[in-house]
Amino acid sequence: MKKYVVMGLLIVVMVVLVFSNAPYEVYTELIGRSQYYDEAGTLTGSSVELVQEIQRRVGDDTEIQVLPWSRAYNLLLTNDNVILFSTTLTAERKDLFQWVGPIFSQPWVFYVKKGSGVVINSMADAEKLGRIGTYLNDAREQYLLSLGFNNIDSAVNEVNNIKKLNTGRIDAMIASPDNFIASCREAGINEGNFEEAYLVSEQELYVTFSKNFDATIVEKWQSALKDMYEDGTFEEIYLKWYPDARLPTYKVVK
Repeated sequence: MKKYVVMGLLIVVMVVLVFSNAPYEVYTELIGRSQYYDEAGTLTGSSVELVQEIQRRVGDDTEIQVLPWSRAYNLLLTNDNVILFSTTLTAERKDLFQWVGPIFSQPWVFYVKKGSGVVINSMADAEKLGRIGTYLNDAREQYLLSLGFNNIDSAVNEVNNIKKLNTGRIDAMIASPDNFIASCREAGINEGNFEEAYLVSEQELYVTFSKNFDATIVEKWQSALKDMYEDGTFEEIYLKWYPDARLPTYKVVK
């Protein structure tokens, strides 16, 4: 009996060692149609499908793990062997990571509650508001902070911002349409309660790798995605989720 117990413990230790020595971790967050769990509890979405196809092509079976954005982003910043998607490429972030993409494109929009009387015709108008809801460590929050906005009301997720906007605790929030609608539904609040007040910009999102990540692996992912753009696989997957969308263009970020 003791023999079997010892053998069982050895197996557990070996499994732990195998996972602890995994070459890298792949993280994402849950947001919109890009990354979410379907009714069967399976992780899916446009970006998930694209990343899984890249993994298939490079022979990578690393499990995609779901974490809150702020935690995953901090791991990307502080560890050498982290992959995170989907990450908005900004001037402030460009030199912090290695980039493969784009795998997604989305607008940044200020939303307000209908009937609130809040009008935003420019970034200067937005800067004068009492409070703007943002998503902690999100590129949109970082962008507003980089412009000197001091009226930021940061939340750990966009659902909280939806609730605050609906009750008038914030004057506006910055988000992207697909994510905004998904967050409204998750919050149980009709998206018809709100309206787009001002289009800030159009942004592209990428698969990001830690700054010191093995460059040969990054190059394999880049090559696989480039092939997907060229053989039509990227378009097929992307338009399945966003039939009327403008396709992003493959780029090499240096």
